[in-house]
Amino acid sequence: PSVGALAPTVRTTAGAHPCAHPNTSFAALGPGGARLRAAHRPDCHLGEDSPLARLYEADARILLLGTGYATCTAFHLGEYRMPGPPRRSYRCVVASRGVRRWWEYEDVALDDGDFAALGAAFEEAAAEGDVRVGRVGAAECRLVRLRPAVDFATAWLTEHRTAGS
Repeated sequence: PSVGALAPTVRTTAGAHPCAHPNTSFAALGPGGARLRAAHRPDCHLGEDSPLARLYEADARILLLGTGYATCTAFHLGEYRMPGPPRRSYRCVVASRGVRRWWEYEDVALDDGDFAALGAAFEEAAAEGDVRVGRVGAAECRLVRLRPAVDFATAWLTEHRTAGS
């Protein structure tokens, strides 16, 4: 399940390329969709073996549609790129040959608790064109270049989380 109407609309649109990850699902539309979601390792939520890293490589843009940086999933890639990020165990139910079972794996401990502060710092330091602010209907929106956002997040998280701030 997802929050809002956009994600399920994309996921159920004809021609969508859904991801089969047991915990962190992506769906993509368009000719590059299959490549973006291919090779999403089941034990990697949002790291180098996820669609998020493929979007980084493609120099994609993020549309924060009526939401702020606190929910900016792209910043999680910065967590993976920090030196020695904390890890934790995850559990989920997977189906194999029609049989459902619990599966446990270890991955980076995702924490979006400081993403609002990270986003504010990024926007203040961003180069021209890295963030565009505007409205879609009544919603304040931001169009953000993913690559500079993730690069900034990696450095910012390394500094602030290591320092304990």
